[in-house]
Amino acid sequence: MAGTRRSLAYGLTANVVVLGVVSLFTDISSEMILPILPFFLIQVLGANVLIVGIQEGLSDSVVSFMKIFSGRFSDAAGKRKRFVGAGYALSTLMKVLFPFAQSWPEFLGMRIVERTGKGVRDAPRDALLTESTPAETRGKAFGFHRSMDTTGAIAGPIITLVLLATIAASPVPNYRLILLLAAIPAVISVFIVFLVREPVRQRSPKQPLRVTFRGIPKPLWTFIGIASLFSFADFSYAFLLLRAGTHGTTVAIQLYVVYNIVYAAHAFPAGILSDRVGRKPVVLTGYIAFIAMATLLVFSDLLAILVLAFVLYGLSYGMAEGTQRALVADFAPPNIKATVLGAYHTCVGAVKLASGVVAGLLWIAFAPTPTFPVGAATFAFGAMAATIAAIGLSLWKAPAKS
Repeated sequence: MAGTRRSLAYGLTANVVVLGVVSLFTDISSEMILPILPFFLIQVLGANVLIVGIQEGLSDSVVSFMKIFSGRFSDAAGKRKRFVGAGYALSTLMKVLFPFAQSWPEFLGMRIVERTGKGVRDAPRDALLTESTPAETRGKAFGFHRSMDTTGAIAGPIITLVLLATIAASPVPNYRLILLLAAIPAVISVFIVFLVREPVRQRSPKQPLRVTFRGIPKPLWTFIGIASLFSFADFSYAFLLLRAGTHGTTVAIQLYVVYNIVYAAHAFPAGILSDRVGRKPVVLTGYIAFIAMATLLVFSDLLAILVLAFVLYGLSYGMAEGTQRALVADFAPPNIKATVLGAYHTCVGAVKLASGVVAGLLWIAFAPTPTFPVGAATFAFGAMAATIAAIGLSLWKAPAKS
């Protein structure tokens, strides 16, 4: 028994655990907001479905360009913690301001700045995770981090459901009150960052970015391209919530909780599995789960089908999200690891604006019919693009590890 406990704990260092707790509180905050966000934009701020898609795509794609620079700067400085802390602090400041937005353009500006904080912190944090655990448990560390992140994503919408049923209940739900309360766990997460201990490492010599990129193996660039194509297919969660919203806002949030439970339950085991059998088959399983989800929603909006779709969506993220990052970390040269992780984040995020616009336009352009429910064209687009990405990944050959 003791040996089993030691084997499960091996590689989960203090930094890995602390960063996991930071993500736990951050995601409680974020996920109190995210399931009500499309409804807040449409019902309170006067946006439409296309604006929802643009808002999600723009906030992810524009700020994703920060990730490559924050990763590069943290490599050059030899320090990660200062970038991680600054990123969490900036996001928290914007969350405090969210409840006071009076129009969707104003909220969009706040949302972009909030996501900029995520862009500042993600690549240095992932590099810090990589440097805080042995190479043979890297998948476990990323899986643990994803599970903690998604545990917060389970708690967040549950808190929102309770608030909607109690102090935020009214003919038009008091979304602003929920946004205000969501800032509290975000503030807590910023203080926990101070517990992170910076590993000793050398500064990387400053080089032009184009010279730095020459050190990235070509097969790794190919994988980043495949992951970017899948990211293009993986339109915002907001469209799943809008589809589920045809059964009521409460049902949509409940299904979002189901998604996060499945995500959290699979992320940690998927990381351990990828350490044993390799990253590629685990990521490919995640891609296939997404294809199955999108295909189901092309043809039906029955509640039972929606439940299965949200389960598959959670399985997709649980298998692919953290494992893709671990794969990139595996093959990134040690002296530019954060830069490469930043390049990965930038590439998969840069396509999100196009993805959100395409998904929103398809949603509006194709009216529901007796055969195809609302949003069927959006989900068909996702299924087809993800299928191409899955074929590309199945043919991909991994480079030698750095």
